[in-house]
Amino acid sequence: MKKIILVLVLLLVAVIGGGLYYVYTNLDAIVKAAIEKAGSQTTQTAVRVDSVKIVLSDGAGTIKSLSIANPKGFETPHAFLLDAVETQINIKSLTKEPYIIEKVIIRKPQVFYEMNKDREGNLNKLYNNITAATAGDSKDKAVGKGAEPKLIIRHFLFADATVEATVVPLNNKKYTLKLPTIEMNNLGGTDGATPAEISKQVLRTITERALAEVKRAGIDEKAEALKSKAQEKLDTKKREAEGKAGEKLKNLLGK
Repeated sequence: MKKIILVLVLLLVAVIGGGLYYVYTNLDAIVKAAIEKAGSQTTQTAVRVDSVKIVLSDGAGTIKSLSIANPKGFETPHAFLLDAVETQINIKSLTKEPYIIEKVIIRKPQVFYEMNKDREGNLNKLYNNITAATAGDSKDKAVGKGAEPKLIIRHFLFADATVEATVVPLNNKKYTLKLPTIEMNNLGGTDGATPAEISKQVLRTITERALAEVKRAGIDEKAEALKSKAQEKLDTKKREAEGKAGEKLKNLLGK
């Protein structure tokens, strides 16, 4: 009996040890898959990552080439291209929630703004997707389903960003704009927030700043002016057609 128990203990140790070894040696791939899955569910678009590098000893992490695809209804393929995202995790905070991320630094990101033929903005649509996903998560948590971990991000930096704006109503006219540096502190407050809720807050801020630059460039006014001009031409043609029809009817009645 003792031998059987010893064998079972050894097997248990081997299984646990093997599992830990697998997680440790495949941590980067596990995190990469988690980011793509959670990101895609939250944005309702394709989120892709080229690679992830985690250094457990000091809590440092780097995410390379993170892309967020545009929602349906837009011609440009991406809403965001982030060359590198640097993170620093507070290792001591991992024993209980909220987990603390000391910093998230994103440098030289590319933001792609598109106004489609219906004068809808892709960033607004993406924000609405995240809002809907967040509302769904909150509902699930209320009934005890799939509660997400709570996080606090001490410092968030989004620097040296460019906005590539495409305006379909202006014959796909393109603009390159500079986005002012965005710095945010203590995301999640004192009690923490879910990744989806923090993503919503960050994207709302980026969207507002990007749209402010679009407005500053006068893109909205140009699109509206083009729409008004097109409507004027349509109204003129309609009046001309009605006038010609009236003349024909008058001539027929005159005969």
